[in-house]
Amino acid sequence: MKNKDRYKEKLSQQANRFFHKHYYGLKTQKIKDSPLIHGRRTLREQIRIVGKAAYDMKVSRLKQITPEMAQTYLNNSRDKGLSHKYLSTIKCSLERLIFLNDSKNKLTPVIALPRKEVPLTDRNRAYTPSQIRLILDNLNDRGKLSVLIALNAGLRVEELLTIRRKDEATVSTSRMWSNKRFTGREDGVRYIVTGKNGLRREVMLDKHLAECMETKRLINPQAIIDRGEPFIIHYDLLGGKRFSEAFSKASYKALNWSHGAHGLRFTYAQNRIDNQLVNIQYNEAKLILSQELGHFREHITDRYIEPYRSKR
Repeated sequence: MKNKDRYKEKLSQQANRFFHKHYYGLKTQKIKDSPLIHGRRTLREQIRIVGKAAYDMKVSRLKQITPEMAQTYLNNSRDKGLSHKYLSTIKCSLERLIFLNDSKNKLTPVIALPRKEVPLTDRNRAYTPSQIRLILDNLNDRGKLSVLIALNAGLRVEELLTIRRKDEATVSTSRMWSNKRFTGREDGVRYIVTGKNGLRREVMLDKHLAECMETKRLINPQAIIDRGEPFIIHYDLLGGKRFSEAFSKASYKALNWSHGAHGLRFTYAQNRIDNQLVNIQYNEAKLILSQELGHFREHITDRYIEPYRSKR
């Protein structure tokens, strides 16, 4: 490992130890005014921000960072054109470090510079539960069920057209599948879908959703064409282009904006990491999630669960 990489890793480890010692609140009950961090992704993000800030400031120890240095770093971050939300996260992370024993002290807030429209690739595309409820209110019953299935199983829009019972298809044997997939969802029902590059993988549906979907099973499978590709569908669900269009239309009607149906996969991923895989070591949880999503690439998993990371 190069000296530069060792230096960066050393600071990252210091930040990790600091936050785990002073702010680790995972699996503990939230108490009003408690400084503890209860969200897994929030903890990871603030550790990463402080480690990167220390590296950028060229210090060897976190305790060498002064309030003046932190304020200058925050001001410089503003000048890079970062969003208001991300600047607020940087400010909070640095305050947790430099004002550990004096939480009343604060850095001076900075206002984000005007920005051009942010492309979807730079956004956190996850929907909140309340946003999803509003979107569902603007769909017919078929569309509602399709959204709930895509959200519950973490599906791509075209994968809704490929759902098969587990006894009707087999997973791809070219990959090694973790037996810890779907940890925390053991009572669900497994199905098989076909994703990118023909990869067949298991997905999990909550039992009540599986029962609802089975009422939509076709007596005779139907051949359809979606975006120029042939599919044999076994359930009367929305999928592919028609699903994307219906979802976006409902989202705009409900929220006046849309992150697309693909944002449901962000919601699935962040819920798994934050709520259902908390008892599994973080890197292993990411590996499990990557297999559930059907891509096997860690940096893509980071895009779903740490949506600002790759761009900063």
